[in-house]
Amino acid sequence: MLRSQKIKKMRIEGAGPKIMLPLFVTFAITAWISYAYRPMFNYPLVPAEWTLALGALFLLVGVPFWLLSTVMFLLAYFGGQLETRGPFAIMPNPIYGSWIVFVIPGISLVLNWWPVLLTSVVMYVAQRMFIREEDDALREKFGRQYEEYRKKVLIKFL
Repeated sequence: MLRSQKIKKMRIEGAGPKIMLPLFVTFAITAWISYAYRPMFNYPLVPAEWTLALGALFLLVGVPFWLLSTVMFLLAYFGGQLETRGPFAIMPNPIYGSWIVFVIPGISLVLNWWPVLLTSVVMYVAQRMFIREEDDALREKFGRQYEEYRKKVLIKFL
C-alpha cells in the first residue's frame, strides 16, 4: 500500500488504538502486581495522605484537560478544521499528553502504587512510535498551516 493511500484512510481514532493498547496492558500488569504485593509497591517515604492529595490534584487538572481536548478535537475534526487553540496550543497531542502527564500519574498517586507510573513511560514510547501516522495525515490535509502550528506549539515532544 502506498504511503499516500494509508494517509487518506486515517480514521477519527487515528493512531489511538495502537497507542492505548500498550497503556491498558501495562496498566493491568502493574496494577495487578502492585495490588498483589501491597504495601511493597507503595510510594516509599511519602505518607499515603500526601499521595492521595497530590493524585487528586493531578486528576483534577488532567481529566478536564483531557475532556476539553477531546471535545475541541471532535469539533475541529467534524468541522474539517485544524485545532490550534487551548490545550492544542500547549502540546500537539493533548489527548494523549493529558494521560501521560496527569491522568496516569494521578491514578498512580491515588492508588499509592508507584509501578503504575511505568504505564506513562510505555504510553509515551507508543505515542512516539505511532504518532507519525496522524502527523502525516494532518500535514497532507492542512499543509503549511500544520507546519506553522507545529513550530508554534509550546511543548513539542508530547
